[in-house]
Amino acid sequence: MTEDDLEIRKEFNDGSFAVKCGFCDGSGQFPATDFDEDNLAPFPCSACKGKGFNVFPTSKDNLVPCGLCEGTGKGWSEDGYFTGETCTVCRGTGVIQLDKKQIRGESFWSLLHPRITSVARARFRSRHYADAVEAALKEINTTLKQIVRDQTGQDLDGVAAVQRAFSLQNPIIRLADLSTETGRNIQKGYLQIFSGSIVGIRNPKAHENIAIDRKQAIHFLFLASLLMSKIVHR
Repeated sequence: MTEDDLEIRKEFNDGSFAVKCGFCDGSGQFPATDFDEDNLAPFPCSACKGKGFNVFPTSKDNLVPCGLCEGTGKGWSEDGYFTGETCTVCRGTGVIQLDKKQIRGESFWSLLHPRITSVARARFRSRHYADAVEAALKEINTTLKQIVRDQTGQDLDGVAAVQRAFSLQNPIIRLADLSTETGRNIQKGYLQIFSGSIVGIRNPKAHENIAIDRKQAIHFLFLASLLMSKIVHR
């Protein structure tokens, strides 16, 4: 779910808004799980109490999809299965509301590559900073894998995909004139930056429960934006 997908069900005179419940997807009924019995009668959604929507006492401009559950309101296990519980951040609503301080402090998004913004912003706003950085670097890795696959038919991942894409001998992505020493240095330098970002930033965050703060996340997101700009033009 993106910010444009937020479904406003009602608008009230006091400025509050009713937004479609993420947990039950607006049905008002508790969502089915893989563990439900076939003869189990439906019962009210635990997030919206059967209404199908949740009310937020704020301007709709302050509402954004939850970055942890991606607007579904559902709790997910590490292997991608619905746990039957609501998301621990948005409590099943699928939405969080930002205060004015958070909004004023996010002007940097306009400076980032749109592909990075699209995968990282909701997670960042939910204060899942490590998840935002991991998502940004996964997007870079996925993009590189696709470029290599389209050009060579090879299904490479991570550093192997980087080395094939930026090879000095037969590059798929050429960043400079490789007939000159300066050009070769540029090509080799970015190969190393891409590889280092995957090995030193993405991989640890994907395999360990690493916490970073807001400032560190912004630094990493600008790095991810730089790298994405080298492989995908705006």
